Amino acid sequence: MSRRNVTKLASLLAVVAIVIIGVYYIPLTMFSVQPKPEQTPQKIYDYYIIVEEDTKEILMYVPVVVNVGDELVSDQNKRYKIIKVEENQAYARFVEDLNLELYKKDGRN
Repeated sequence: MSRRNVTKLASLLAVVAIVIIGVYYIPLTMFSVQPKPEQTPQKIYDYYIIVEEDTKEILMYVPVVVNVGDELVSDQNKRYKIIKVEENQAYARFVEDLNLELYKKDGRN
């Protein structure tokens, strides 16, 4: 091989190496995954007050930790979902009326 061909081959290999490195590292630097910011841990209270979000009616007091996404059934057979928790007050959104008669077995009261 002539010196000129060796130089061309070395240049071509250098360009290929730069392209491969660029293809590998550019997506990692330009499109890096942003971590979700950590939420501060929720302070634990002795009890929580669950309030209907629209009417501000107190639905119940509970002695367990309440989190967003929890569900509850009120004494009027209405299903609610917790949408927000601020300190020891949780706000619940109405989901549906429940007909518990459908779940009673014959002969039971």
